Amino acid sequence: EAHVLDMGKKGDVAGALNAVADSAGGIAGRIAKQLAKVVGDVKIEVVSNLGSAGEFDPKTNTIKLDSKLGVNAHTFLHEAVHAATSHVLENKSHPVTKQLQKLFEDVKDSLDTAYGAQSLDEFVAEAFGNPEFQAKLQAINPKGEPITAWQRFSNTIQNFLRRMVGMEPTGLTSFDKADE
Repeated sequence: EAHVLDMGKKGDVAGALNAVADSAGGIAGRIAKQLAKVVGDVKIEVVSNLGSAGEFDPKTNTIKLDSKLGVNAHTFLHEAVHAATSHVLENKSHPVTKQLQKLFEDVKDSLDTAYGAQSLDEFVAEAFGNPEFQAKLQAINPKGEPITAWQRFSNTIQNFLRRMVGMEPTGLTSFDKADE
C-alpha cells in the first residue's frame, strides 16, 4: 500500500486509484477504476494526529490520511469517494443528490449503528468503499421494492459516473444483467 500512497503524494491520484483497483478487485476495484477517471487534481497529504483515519477537505481539494490510522486502501478509497462526490452532494437540487437523499432516508432506520447512517456524505462513502456496508444494503428492500438498496445505489452512481465520462446512462435492468 505504501507505493500506492507514494503515487498519490506525487500527484498521481488516478494512478494510485488504478493500483488499488488492480489489487482490490471485485466491486471495490471497479469503483476505484471509475473514481480514477474523475478525481482530477485531488491532492493527498499524510499527517500526524489527524483525529480520524482520513478526511477530505473540499476547500483545498485535499485528501488527508492519518499517518498511523489512515495509510491503507480502505481509507484512501473512502476519502477518494468524498473527493469525487462532494461537489455534487453539496448541491441539494442536483438530481443525483435528490436520488441518493431519498434512498438514504428510505434505509437509514434499517442501518442501526452503521457509520453510513450518520449523514448522506458518509452513506455514500461507506456504500462505495465498505464491503460490510454494501452487504447491509444488499439485504434491504426499501418499502418492499423488488430491488435492493444496493441496486438502487449502484445504478444511481453508475449513471452519475457514466455521465461524467461522457457515456449514456443505463436502466436498472441492464445494470443488473451486466453485473451478474
